[in-house]
Amino acid sequence: MAEEDDTPPEGFSFPEFLSSIGKWPPFVALIAFLSSACNTFNDAIGSSIGQYRNTAIEMLDRFRISIFSTIYSVILRAPALVIVCLLLMTYPFFLQSMEFQHQINGDVEVYLPDGANSTDLLLEVREQWSTDIVLLYVHTDNAIDDANRRGTENVTDQDILRQISWIEGDDENQGAGGLKRGLDYAKDDRGTEDGVVWILSHSQIIKEANSSAKRFNCALEKYQIPNVDPEGCPVTSTTPSDGYSIPSDQDTIDRYVENAAPIMRNFVRDTQDPDPTVDEDGDGITDNEGDGIWDTAVVVIGIRFDMNGTEIDGRVDPKDPNSGNRIYDHRAFMEHTENLLEKCGFEPEMDLCRTSYSDALSSMNVSRQGILPRDAITVTGLTPVLHDVSDAVYDELVDRMLPLSIAFVALAMIILHRSPKVVVICGMPIVLSLMVTFGSTVFLDIMLTPMIISAGPILVGLGVDYALHLVNRIEENRNEMLDEHAQRMFEAEREGKSLDPIDPWDEGLYHQATVNAACTTGNAIMLSALTTIIGFNVLTWTSLVPIKPMRTVGTTLLLGIAITFFLSMVMVPALSYVLRYRKGRSAANDSVWSFIGTIPVRAPGAILVVTLLFSAYGAMILSDELGKDITGSSDEVPPGLQSYEALAEYSRVFNGGQTNMFIVDAEDRGRVNDTAPIRDLPILDAIDRIQTQDIDTVDNTTSISLVTILKSIPVTVQDPITETVIFDDTLWGLIHSDCWDNPTSGLECPFLLLTNRETMVNVVFDTLSPEVRSMLMNADSGFGETKTLVYVNQPYINLGDAGELRKTIDQRLTGSGCEEGSALNCNAVGMDGVENTLLTGSLPVSLDINAGIHEAQSETTIATMLVLLVVMSFLFMSPRLALFTMTAVGVVVLWQPLLMRGGSVNVNVFTAMIGTIVFGIGVDDSIHIVDRIKDEGETPGGISKSVEKTGQTIFETTATTSAGLAAGLFVSIPGLQNFFVLMMLLIIFALLTSSLLLPSMIVTYRSILHRLSGNEGSWAGFEVDVVIEEKVDGVEASLVDG
Repeated sequence: MAEEDDTPPEGFSFPEFLSSIGKWPPFVALIAFLSSACNTFNDAIGSSIGQYRNTAIEMLDRFRISIFSTIYSVILRAPALVIVCLLLMTYPFFLQSMEFQHQINGDVEVYLPDGANSTDLLLEVREQWSTDIVLLYVHTDNAIDDANRRGTENVTDQDILRQISWIEGDDENQGAGGLKRGLDYAKDDRGTEDGVVWILSHSQIIKEANSSAKRFNCALEKYQIPNVDPEGCPVTSTTPSDGYSIPSDQDTIDRYVENAAPIMRNFVRDTQDPDPTVDEDGDGITDNEGDGIWDTAVVVIGIRFDMNGTEIDGRVDPKDPNSGNRIYDHRAFMEHTENLLEKCGFEPEMDLCRTSYSDALSSMNVSRQGILPRDAITVTGLTPVLHDVSDAVYDELVDRMLPLSIAFVALAMIILHRSPKVVVICGMPIVLSLMVTFGSTVFLDIMLTPMIISAGPILVGLGVDYALHLVNRIEENRNEMLDEHAQRMFEAEREGKSLDPIDPWDEGLYHQATVNAACTTGNAIMLSALTTIIGFNVLTWTSLVPIKPMRTVGTTLLLGIAITFFLSMVMVPALSYVLRYRKGRSAANDSVWSFIGTIPVRAPGAILVVTLLFSAYGAMILSDELGKDITGSSDEVPPGLQSYEALAEYSRVFNGGQTNMFIVDAEDRGRVNDTAPIRDLPILDAIDRIQTQDIDTVDNTTSISLVTILKSIPVTVQDPITETVIFDDTLWGLIHSDCWDNPTSGLECPFLLLTNRETMVNVVFDTLSPEVRSMLMNADSGFGETKTLVYVNQPYINLGDAGELRKTIDQRLTGSGCEEGSALNCNAVGMDGVENTLLTGSLPVSLDINAGIHEAQSETTIATMLVLLVVMSFLFMSPRLALFTMTAVGVVVLWQPLLMRGGSVNVNVFTAMIGTIVFGIGVDDSIHIVDRIKDEGETPGGISKSVEKTGQTIFETTATTSAGLAAGLFVSIPGLQNFFVLMMLLIIFALLTSSLLLPSMIVTYRSILHRLSGNEGSWAGFEVDVVIEEKVDGVEASLVDG
């Protein structure tokens, strides 16, 4: 038996494997053949165009040096004058930038994706109705949680109802002037006068019922039906709003409340009931476990989109407060409403308007009970909340964060550069560029949104980057020139000669240092600016970015980066020369960075392995984290914002808050049963079926339509002789009486048989007040009403769950299909000539915005990477270096979900733009490293020196930018705090990938080529200036870089 070899097998060695491949004869022959072919090709090209190419490059270099020399010669001859001129030129932009806040639009619909179904539907609804909702959230003293301090006021008490009705506007205060007329004093104007299209509340329902009897009698006369109450309609004095007020006796009010109980529950609550949706005592009723007093109510107000031409109190034009100009918009309406409530507080017996509760209320979330006091009437709703949040975010950023940010940035610069002068040198170009950029948005009247806050950190980060890279390179060049002159002085002295010392501020010396810096680092800055401009240009592509605010951010960044580049290149040398700035040297600091510079050369494998592990995990959870629904939780608003707290409470207590709608259109059906198209009884029955079977059966969903209103308005008919009641039901019951099919089925039949059913339908509709008609039907243009709106209410819930609700409702509204896939033409009604739309409003808009932002962010990320890859391939004249650069940036994008999961960070309108910021700053860092490596050479020493010098500057820019962002930790909005923390960490990651990962990839690539060429030893072990000139070079240069 053969003796076994006890020598342990050697482990696998990748370098030795590459060496063996490099020595394998077939591979050597292949390399030799390819090298020979490439050399032949290069010789052929070189003999024909090579001379012209080299000449062109030389001429371009000389032209560039000449241009920079001329420009900086002019600047350095009168640097103070240049600075003053720039300050004077930017002063008008400074004045305009003070009005920057007023360019920010807080409306949610500005985020609507172009072409989304909800966008088209919203515009369709807006043609006839209101899509903008304001709420008045009302509490009585019975809502107080402490039973010892709790009162007994009920929102259906006559006194409370009268106060709410005064605010809404009714028949009693209609003739008053100014604010005393109430919000909706013109009931039939559809908002053209008072801005209010309709109001729906428990108070309005009672007023509708109280005034319906007179309108009913007048409708009978109009259609020539014998009136059992001929004095009920005094023709000479009646108007559609006569009696549109709260009854004077409580018994009548209680009867109206009882008759309208189904719809009334949408607007009133007993908050002493722990959960109105749960039957705690097992009696089969879910909302009777409280103290029996309705203590909370909501008034829903539909307002016009365009307030121009209305009689509301316009707000002062903030851009020109002394001009006397007034602005009429939603913000003005909110101010008008607050002014009315303040005026109401001065009226006798209007206690609600001047009441605030300092005690916790039963309806408040336990975790929010410390947010006090709470007004008895709070103006809320999605529209007011968005405006309040927009204002609060701006105030937080400007009043709190900006001063701290300036202080932190200045402190960081002083610590890093050991000179306060650098604060002015780097800070002034940044401040001026921000003023010009944001001032230009005012000059050009560009509409902005809170998303624009993402532009600020990008411009500040790039501004710091441009300024520090340039000033550091100027200092590096000047120090090298001074060191060379000192060496010459030493040599001259050793030879017994005399050589005068050179003044560090000699104009010629500084000019040469600046020109050299502009031709090297300035080239990198220009490449960075050009690349980021081209990259951010993707954000302006309508085909990729359907969200207008994101396109606006892109436009602002294009403008801001160009301005930042120009001001940095001009002002930094001028300010540095005027201030006589010299960067202090630190031997310890230089020693540290000298060591850091060797890390990518010494341990590229370790860096790549660690990067790969983290990136792989980031890629695994990328879709889970970045695909999260955009939140609108309390983390995204300042604590204690009353409008938000009230809206969140309303959503929870009333199981509502999101007002959605769909249209039923009978225009094509025409007049079939001698009624206006939408009054046709079969259509009303179909709407009733859709509501009861398709809409109200969906979880967390209720609806209100013409049918709902008709079922809630009581009608009483008396025998004119005996005065006994022969009919006591609702308007809906009137047109669905059995008498129409069986003339002997009830006491009311003789009365109903005085006319036909179709005429009675017209009587019923004319009984409705102008306010209800404005809310639910389009205007009569001579052909009769043709469309009606059905409102669908849902609470604010998780978008994922809400999306399923929308999907279910849209499936049911689709019926047997929608015409050509259009959301405007569906047939759930099931009748020829009658169409309905799919759902639009708050929920569909939120879902489409969520989908639009996610889709735009993912698509722009991919498009930006591809565009930048192509652009940098041409700018670097090397696809390989471009690929390495984009890989370093892409790794940071893969690490973002790691931070979001580790820090439990939600996706919101702030964090949704962080990927864009990472690209802007990450690409800039990597370009500077690559450009410096190209200058120094792809050698171990060149790479090490590039990291040592440029990496140090990137560290300084990262530290300075992070110091400015650290001020965001002091804002009171948790969502913004997360945004700034996430941004700081990603910028730090961009520093690591550009300074360590990127050089490591180049080192690894060169090491592999070194092994494949058959060379012995490690490539990183070569001397600094040794350049590999083996047989593989021709292949690498031609196939990879070419």
